[in-house]
Amino acid sequence: MSRFPTIAAMAAASLAAVLAGSPAFAQRSDDNAIADAEDAFGSNDGGEVLGIYNPNAVRGFSPIDAGNVRLEGLYFDRQGEFSTRLVEGNRIRVGPSAAGYAFPAPSGVVDYRLRTPGDEAVVSGVFQANSWGGAMVEFDAALPVSGALSVGAGASFSRSEYPSGNNADITNLAAILHWRPTPGTVAKFFASRTRIADEDIYPIILGNGLETPARLARRRFLGQPWADVETERYTFGALGRTSIAGFAVRAGLFRSDNEVEEGHNIFLRAAPLGTPADRIVSAYPGRTGVSTSGELGIARAFSTASFEHRLQLVGRGRAQDRRYGGSIRRSLGAAPFGEADYVARPDFAFSAQSRDRVRQWALGLDYQMKVNGLGQFSVGMQKVNYRKQVTTPGGPAPESRDNPWLLNAAAMIDLTSAVSLYGSFTRGLEESDVAPETAVNRDEAPPAIRTRQFDAGAKVRAAGMTLIAGAFDIKRPYYGVDESQVFRQLGVVRHAGIEASLSGSPAPGLTVVAGGSLVRARVSGDEVGSGAIGRRPIDVPSRKLVASVDWRPPSSPTSIDATVEHIGPNMADALNRVRVAPYTTLNIGLRYRFAVGRANALFRVQATNLFNAYGWEVAGDNAFVYVQPRQVTVRLAIDY
Repeated sequence: MSRFPTIAAMAAASLAAVLAGSPAFAQRSDDNAIADAEDAFGSNDGGEVLGIYNPNAVRGFSPIDAGNVRLEGLYFDRQGEFSTRLVEGNRIRVGPSAAGYAFPAPSGVVDYRLRTPGDEAVVSGVFQANSWGGAMVEFDAALPVSGALSVGAGASFSRSEYPSGNNADITNLAAILHWRPTPGTVAKFFASRTRIADEDIYPIILGNGLETPARLARRRFLGQPWADVETERYTFGALGRTSIAGFAVRAGLFRSDNEVEEGHNIFLRAAPLGTPADRIVSAYPGRTGVSTSGELGIARAFSTASFEHRLQLVGRGRAQDRRYGGSIRRSLGAAPFGEADYVARPDFAFSAQSRDRVRQWALGLDYQMKVNGLGQFSVGMQKVNYRKQVTTPGGPAPESRDNPWLLNAAAMIDLTSAVSLYGSFTRGLEESDVAPETAVNRDEAPPAIRTRQFDAGAKVRAAGMTLIAGAFDIKRPYYGVDESQVFRQLGVVRHAGIEASLSGSPAPGLTVVAGGSLVRARVSGDEVGSGAIGRRPIDVPSRKLVASVDWRPPSSPTSIDATVEHIGPNMADALNRVRVAPYTTLNIGLRYRFAVGRANALFRVQATNLFNAYGWEVAGDNAFVYVQPRQVTVRLAIDY
């Protein structure tokens, strides 16, 4: 706590001030992910995830791993997950939802929103428990100090229970200051801390290379009690916008710090249930990722006849430093597969670690034009300077450099007031995936890679509904684990597919959000030609379909919701011998809104994976974790 002395004090001060204040409009009791969704491409509201994509999977790639994170539209080099008390949710920006973003990314963009205090004094509390034995309490408060200044703070404490029977104690603290000195000027200053303590590590199942593992009993902890990990995450920053001499200026400067103490990974060799099979622990002496990043944008808008123009100069940069490696693998001996068998902690004499240093800046010019009754067009060009230095225990490696010019262009044509066509082309310089736990060079991050994307489609609005349907084609270098379990470039991968989103309210009280994506992913290169790897990349499901509905009868305090999600077949190994079967889950929920004195309240109950569908998720080459079993969660939110 010594590194973060002000958060708890600010949280306590804000809570005390608000409790002494006047009642305000509801906040947490209005949370509804389905009703708040803009489309079916992916969102998170109040902790509930919705849509066909998420921050770790967009069109078969991860925006997080690629470095395509934005905080309220500004470039952010995130090293660890945001505190849930700092951000209230996110949106996945692809297709037409990426219009207006300067320099969009081929892997999609995930844009986070801060919990911003407003002009009303509010205190909110959330109390949650689930059928696995987990529990959580959250508090958020906002206090207007003056007409131009508001402060907010939040804290949450949870005993988190996970699908594999493991658990962790998580503390989140955050504070934010919202300053509006003039009508055209806004600034936000924030800080947060996340502490994950005694996090038991779930085991990863290593397959036999021919089939998926035997079906395990879920929620049975098969790891080791001593194989845990401690994590600290800090996020600090400031962002704002103003107008100077007719120029719109926006800027953000951020610090992200992810620190992991000594940790472990447990691997179980798959075998018939009850048959003795080897177990392996991979221990490491900790790792860190620290980055300072930011963006400055200066824009000028002007009109000529029926044309609206916007010219924007954008500068972005980051300074990232990482420490990783030094891991040791030890056998824990054989145990009946599917049964818990605890052993004493081995002694670990860790080796030296590797360090890498990334310095990157980009300067770009973006032009957007809107034509009344016709549509909009944008084109951008940016110059990127990238340098990466790696120092291994054996000495420094050759420095990686790249200085590309990156082009992007997009257009949306309005055929009618209800029908639009869109298309775009984007080139990017992105981070590659980090080496997985199953690789001998785990956590190693290759140099940045060049990527490109085409997409096109149509957007139709009618009867309170919006339909978006399009196609995409993405190409980038392909990294994977080779026969020696080293993570390296194995070829080039291409993801071509179609996606669709249907969202809106076709009738009073009824909200529908549905969508799907079909992906054809193929790898090419010498490794494929020689037969060392197959043509299909691992962990890219061929389809995903999601449909969500929320219905609230007129004048009723109760609403019900349901979500059906289908995950298509997948490949689990580089040789394409192991096919992961598709599975479908159903979530149902109920919300009941009521008053407690002067406070507004919401009671929420939800069952996820109602029919307890069983399936496997791919955790690496020939590595698996099972789909989470049924869980029932009850939640009470109160706003005063």
